[in-house]
Amino acid sequence: MRFSEKLVCTILLVVVTFFALGGSALLYGDFQDRLSSLADQEQNRHDMLCYTLENEILSLHRQGEAVTESGLGSFCADLLEPAEGGTAQLAALYHTDRQMGQGAVYSCLPAVWGASMLPGSGQQAILRSGDSLWRVYCTDLLDGWTLYSAYDLSEAFAARSRSLQRFLLLEAAVVIGAAAAAAIFSRKLIRPLALLNQASRRIAAGDYALRTNVRTDDEIGQLSESFDSMAAAVQDKVAALELSVQQREDFMGAFTHELKTPMTGILGYADLLRSMQPDPAEQREAAGAIYHEAHRLESLSGKLLQLLHLDEEELALGPVALDRAVTMAVKAARPALEQNGHARVETLSTGLWVQGDTDLLCDLVLNLITNAAKAGPGGTITVSAEQAGRTVLLRVRDQGCGIPADQLARVTEPFYMVDKSRARKQGGSGLGLALCSRIAQAHGGTLTIDSAPGKGTAVTVTLQAVSKPKEGGAV
Repeated sequence: MRFSEKLVCTILLVVVTFFALGGSALLYGDFQDRLSSLADQEQNRHDMLCYTLENEILSLHRQGEAVTESGLGSFCADLLEPAEGGTAQLAALYHTDRQMGQGAVYSCLPAVWGASMLPGSGQQAILRSGDSLWRVYCTDLLDGWTLYSAYDLSEAFAARSRSLQRFLLLEAAVVIGAAAAAAIFSRKLIRPLALLNQASRRIAAGDYALRTNVRTDDEIGQLSESFDSMAAAVQDKVAALELSVQQREDFMGAFTHELKTPMTGILGYADLLRSMQPDPAEQREAAGAIYHEAHRLESLSGKLLQLLHLDEEELALGPVALDRAVTMAVKAARPALEQNGHARVETLSTGLWVQGDTDLLCDLVLNLITNAAKAGPGGTITVSAEQAGRTVLLRVRDQGCGIPADQLARVTEPFYMVDKSRARKQGGSGLGLALCSRIAQAHGGTLTIDSAPGKGTAVTVTLQAVSKPKEGGAV
């Protein structure tokens, strides 16, 4: 059974139950009030009959006349004749000297009412005769006389039956109206849930950009907002996964290409040396090319291992003297500086300490200096640092060719090179800036690049500043 059908049935059950209980209580109370009112009227009429008969008996005693059964019976019969439009009534007059089985002085009660069924003196009872119901009263009079009077209750019960029929018709109309209203209400109430259901199916089918946009001031509206937030999170996650997969595919493609290029040169020159007898100059050229390409492979594999190490292991950082890490990097960069037109590095002693790893910070600065030397052969490279609050800004600036604005966002991607032919000629692999960015992230910082073609490039790394440790502390 669908939820809307369950909702309609529940509403109908509640309406029918409470309407039936309320209507039954109302009908029962009204019927009891009617019976009570009739009882008061009937009791008054019975008391009036008793009073009139006793007055007749007393009157006969005062006149010295005998109270005869025939005379008193005739008086009772005349007394019970109903007035025009009056309610039908029955009566019976008995004397204690006569047995009930021998008959009454006067009686118009139904013969089916035996002595055991009639009430005692001062009591009343409701008895059935055919299709009619009668309320019977009994009172003992003077001189051993007993009077029974009965009053028809059929009209009261018939009125109750008519009221019950009208109530049942009204309840049927209420049920039909409630069913129609509940169906409309449930359809309107369930519509947002149906939209959520449809949206969930479409999202499950791959339409991650879909949103329900149900705006109501209730729990369904809150559910819709949560559902849309969940869909947005799923879309972002899927987009991130797709980007990760794409990056992995690009990485593998670039990695394969970067391996293939030096391997092609190595194999070609090795085959030349193996299959021919070149002169000494050609041998030196081939050996130099093989050495150069092998060195590229060694550098490429080392940087790849370093990237994997940063991705897989959590670093234990400590206080590091920034000047010492920069000095180590400049010393290690001398071969690259000499190879690229004897570029010159200017450094300023700052005395700053940062939270980090000395070897990784040295590698970071070394890669930035090496990239700067390749970008502006023979130029000046400036390495500076300044403290801004609890952050240290480490900056490496060159006067090289610069980077186009539309490529700045991609230069930290593995194997991405702005000028591939120039980079490969200089021994580049496209991993330097990617490695620098990961080192900065491992230190809880960021790497930003400010560059323009022909105006050089400035790379800024944010690091966490710390106080200089006491003697014997980490360096």
